[in-house]
This record gives sequence, C-alpha cells and structure tokens, in this order.
Amino acid sequence: MAAEAFRREASGYLLKTCTALELILAIRKVLKGMSYLSPAIAKKTVDSLLRQNKEFIDEGQRLTGRQREVLQLLTEGKSMKQVAHTLNVSRETVAFHKYRIRKILNANSDADLVHYAVRSNIIAA
Repeated sequence: MAAEAFRREASGYLLKTCTALELILAIRKVLKGMSYLSPAIAKKTVDSLLRQNKEFIDEGQRLTGRQREVLQLLTEGKSMKQVAHTLNVSRETVAFHKYRIRKILNANSDADLVHYAVRSNIIAA
C-alpha cells in the first residue's frame, strides 16, 4: 500500500499505530519538501530489496555462459530447433539446457524465464 501511495505522489506514509511524535516528525519533513516513510515499513522494504538482490545475484551466478546464450535465444522467441541450429548443437541439448535453466531459476513457465531474462538484462523489455 505504501508503494502505491508514493506512486500516486504521496509525500509520506505512516502506520495507523504511529505515535503523535512520529506524526509531527513526518509532517515537518514533508513541509520541508522531503518524503517520509514509517521506520517499520522502511526496514521491511530494505530487507525485501536486499533479499531480492541476493536471490538475483545467486541465480545469475549459477547459470553457465552457454545456458545464458540458450536463455537469450529462447526468450527472444526462437524455437528450440532454431536455437540448436544457431549454436550448432542438437535440439536435445537445447532442451536439456532449458530444463537445467528452469531448475536453477526455479521457473515454472516460459513466462518466468522471460521475466528473469528481462530483469537480468539478458534481453530488452
């Protein structure tokens, strides 16, 4: 909800349970042109960002160069047969790479692979 509030140009976000002191602090910051986010929400947000970043780094480091090539070609819309021809390997090899990529990234669908490829700049959005 806090993210949506800021997307809609809110200057601050507090929890209903905030103290009067926190409310006054938030109002003062906003009046000075700053943003204010309740510390309880800020900590959860930072923790979430750090966790996502670590998962992103760990996933990317586990893919081999060849797997990244296969992922790029597949997520650009090429068929397994076309990828096999481009990389001069068999279709079965491409299928195996795709299987391993899905396991490494814990992807349940081709859409998950595309999402990962965009997020990690393997392909452009």
